[in-house]
Amino acid sequence: MINRRNIRTKVLQAVFAMHLSHADNLPQQQKQLFLSFDNIYKLYMLLLLLLLALKKKALAEINIGLNKNFPSDTDLNPNYKFVNNAIFKILEDNSALRDYKKRHKLNKWDLDKELVSIVWQKIKTGKLNRFYMDDKTSSFMDDKNYILDLYKNHIAPEIKLHESFEADESHWADDIAIANTLVMKTITAFKEVNGAADLPTLFKDEIDREFAKDLFLKTVLNDAKLNALLEGKTPNWSFDRISEIDKLIMKMALVEFLHFPSIPATVSINEYVEIAKEYSTPKSNVFINGVLHNLYNDLNEKGEIKKNIRGRS
Repeated sequence: MINRRNIRTKVLQAVFAMHLSHADNLPQQQKQLFLSFDNIYKLYMLLLLLLLALKKKALAEINIGLNKNFPSDTDLNPNYKFVNNAIFKILEDNSALRDYKKRHKLNKWDLDKELVSIVWQKIKTGKLNRFYMDDKTSSFMDDKNYILDLYKNHIAPEIKLHESFEADESHWADDIAIANTLVMKTITAFKEVNGAADLPTLFKDEIDREFAKDLFLKTVLNDAKLNALLEGKTPNWSFDRISEIDKLIMKMALVEFLHFPSIPATVSINEYVEIAKEYSTPKSNVFINGVLHNLYNDLNEKGEIKKNIRGRS
């Protein structure tokens, strides 16, 4: 499932897109925001299905060898360890994954067999695979650890995959890191007992879904008030000269100060400072950190901030 920082980042991207396009259809923009969340989940499912596509490719190569007119000893005595990996069995037996694939017509790997072959060739010839295949012992944990290492070292960083996903959906360039994390967490959670596993939902619960909606709406609907709060609170820097992304980051933090009593101010500040490190200029995070601390202290002294710290961050 996605975490609160992922949610904040997607809301930031949605509000920033609204500013750039001057869009004013709020229901439509809110719908687009949640479509962007759904697309993260779609990408996550595609990556799980890629694992099964790799198994299918490996098995096809074995069958080609067995059906040669003049098979070698290796062809006739193939190593089935990769295709028999227990993680593949769990994924194949997962009804949620099967149903999602059918419902959303996720046939990417059937259509792009060349990409699957490229990934498989790198895996097959890598040291990690050779060590795994040569090891005569086998256990569930061995299988799981191998798939985790394989995913981390060969699949997650594969540039050809990144390029393909970005060609399919331009925003997937930003989402692939989130989806890769979800895949790793999912595989880590798999247990041998009964060979079954539930796939996580995208949001932890309805509270997180409501957080995404409320953060988006309160940021957009309170834009004038948030601008007024920021003006004059940016020492040695004209408000008009501050980048739009920095303004939005600070506005969203202000929204959390004023409208989310269960979130500690320190958490909000830390989260948006970290987001600024990724989405803004190198020195913006220091600037934003200072402004937000000053804003919080000022608003708190005026009694405008009411915190009831019993929720989640």
